[in-house]
Amino acid sequence: MTGTSEGRHSFRDIDPVQSLRTPSFEFAEIGRQADLAEHDRRLDELARRANTAPVADRLLDLSPVAASALQEMSLVIGDDGEDLLEDGRANAHAGEYATALELLTEYLRGRPEHQEARYLRAFCMYRLDGQDQVEALRILLPLRDEPMDDGLREQVLELRRELRRRVTPLEVGAYARTARSDPEGALERAEAFLELVPEEGSLSCLVALGQAKAGDLERALDTATRGAADAEVDKEQVAALARKLLLPYLRPAAARAVAAFKAHDPRLARAELSRMDPRWRHSAVIEDFDAYLALCVTGWNHTSPPAPRLPDDRADDLYSLIAEADGQQAAALMQAGLVDVAEQVLSLVLPLVPGFRWLNFLYAACLLRLGRDPERAAACAEIAVRDATIAQAGELLEAIRGWQEAAVINPVVEEYLAAMKSVSGGVSPDRLARLRTRLTVLERGLPAVRAAARSESGRQVVQELEKAIGRRLAEIADAVVVAELYERYDAIMAPVQGGVTGTAAADRLARSLDDLAARIKDKRRAAGKGAGQEPFEKLTELVTARQAELDRVRTGLRVSDLVKRFNELVEPPRTPDPYTARTKLAGIREEARGLRRSHKKTLDPRETALLDELITTITKVLGR
Repeated sequence: MTGTSEGRHSFRDIDPVQSLRTPSFEFAEIGRQADLAEHDRRLDELARRANTAPVADRLLDLSPVAASALQEMSLVIGDDGEDLLEDGRANAHAGEYATALELLTEYLRGRPEHQEARYLRAFCMYRLDGQDQVEALRILLPLRDEPMDDGLREQVLELRRELRRRVTPLEVGAYARTARSDPEGALERAEAFLELVPEEGSLSCLVALGQAKAGDLERALDTATRGAADAEVDKEQVAALARKLLLPYLRPAAARAVAAFKAHDPRLARAELSRMDPRWRHSAVIEDFDAYLALCVTGWNHTSPPAPRLPDDRADDLYSLIAEADGQQAAALMQAGLVDVAEQVLSLVLPLVPGFRWLNFLYAACLLRLGRDPERAAACAEIAVRDATIAQAGELLEAIRGWQEAAVINPVVEEYLAAMKSVSGGVSPDRLARLRTRLTVLERGLPAVRAAARSESGRQVVQELEKAIGRRLAEIADAVVVAELYERYDAIMAPVQGGVTGTAAADRLARSLDDLAARIKDKRRAAGKGAGQEPFEKLTELVTARQAELDRVRTGLRVSDLVKRFNELVEPPRTPDPYTARTKLAGIREEARGLRRSHKKTLDPRETALLDELITTITKVLGR
C-alpha cells in the first residue's frame, strides 16, 4: 500500500499584494526663473479678468463746473472764442456730445491749456464710447498734476478712473493675444498704454516683468519703481516687484554684510551695512536687513537666527538677498548631477534662512533624489509650496508624500511576500507556526501603516494587504488542523509500509482509517465553506483511496484464508471425523459465497476464479 502523504498544503495566490509605486519627479527647469514664470502667471490672471470684467456698465454724469456760467447760449463766435466754450458746455450738458466735441476742439485750438475745456472734450469722447477713449486718457493725463479747482480735479480723477476701468482690460486682452506670437510688439504697445495709466499697478507689474523677460532688467526696475510711486491699485504688488528687481543690484553691494551674517556676527554685518553706498543703503530690502540684524544681535541662539518680523513677501526678499547665490550654486550642481554636493551646500545655509521657500524647494528635491530623510523633505516641500512662483512645488510635495507612503507601506508588503515565500515549497506544523507568528506581527502593525497611507493608491495597497493577511491567517488556522490530520495519517500508515501481512492488521488499519475519516469530516464542517475546504478535500481523497486499497487487500486476505482453511481440512493427516469436516467445509463454502456476493467489485479476476473453484470443489465434496 502507498503509505505517506504528499503535497499536504499549498497557499494559492489570492488577491496578490503589490508594492506601492513611488511617484516620479523630474525638474522642468532647475534654475530659478521666477520673473519669467511670474510674467506668464500674471498675464493669464489679467487676461481672465479682461474677459470677465464689465466695460460699459456705468456712465458718469456731467456735473456743472460753474452753474452761473450757463447763460443764454449763442453760436455767434466772439473775439475771444468764449462763445464756443459756452456752447460746448451747453451741448455737453444737453447730451449732444458730438456737437459739443466739435465746439470744444475748435475752442482749444486757440486756448490749448484751458483745463475745463480739455476735461469736457475728454468727457464727450468717453460718452461717445468710440476709439477716442484712449485719446481721452491722453488728454486727462497732464491734468492730474496741474493746479486747479478742487471740484474740477475730482471730476478729472473720477473720469480717469472710469476710462481706466473701461480701456485697461481691452489693452491687457490685446497684450495677452499677441505676447507670445509678437512679444516685442505687444510689449511696446503695453509700455505706451502704461504711460497713460500709471495708476494701474498690475499693468506696471506686467510691463516690468515683460521687460525683465526680454532681458532689460534696468528698464524693468525703472518701470516697477515708477509704478510703486504712482499706482493707485495693486500698489503693494508693484512695490514687491520693484524690491525683487532691485535685488541683483543690492547683492554685490551687501556682500560684506551678508558674509558677516553667515559667520554669525550680526554686529559686524550692521557695521558693513552702514558703509554701503547711500543710494542702496536706504532701499527697503537693506532697511529690512538692518532691522533683522538688530533682532539677531540679541535673539540668535546656537542653532539658528530668529525669524524675521516681516510679511512673507518682504521676508522672502530678505532671504533672497542673503542666500540667492547659494541657491543658484546648488541648482547648478544639481544640473550637473552632483546632488550630494548640492545637498551639502544647502544644508549649510538653510538653517540661516529656514523660511526661504526656494531653498526649501531645492533641498526637498535633493533629499528626494538621494532617498534621504522623507520627513524633512516633506517639511521643506510644504514650505516651498507656499510660493506661487515655484511652479513645480506642488508636484514635488506630491512625489515626496508618495515616497513617505512607500517608505512605510512597502517594507510591510515585502515582509508579507517574504513570509509567504517561506512556505512556497510546502508546509509543516513548524513552518505554519512560524508563518502565523510573522503574519500576526504584521497584522498588529497595520494601524500605523493605514495612518501612513495618504493617497488613494496607498490606501488601496493597505486594504489589499489587510485583506490578504486576514485570509492567510484564517487559512493557516485550517492548515494547522490539516497538518495535524496529515500527521495522524502518516502515523497510521507508517506500520504498513511493507504491506499488510494479515487480516487482523488489516482490520486494525481499517478501524484507524475510519476514525481518521470521521475526524476529517468533523473538521471540514467546523472550517465552513470557502477556500479553506480544499486541503480537507485533498486529505479526504487520500484517505478514501487508502480505504479502497485496504478493502481490496482485506478481500484478498480473506480469500487466501478460506483457501488455506480448505487445504488444512482435506489434507489426510489432518482430516477430522467426517461430521466435523462436512460442517467446516459447509461453513467455508458459505463464507466464500458471501465474499463472492458482497465484494464483487473489489475482487480481482484471479481471486474471483479462485473463489468459484473453491465453491465448486466443496460442493462436489459435500455432494450437494
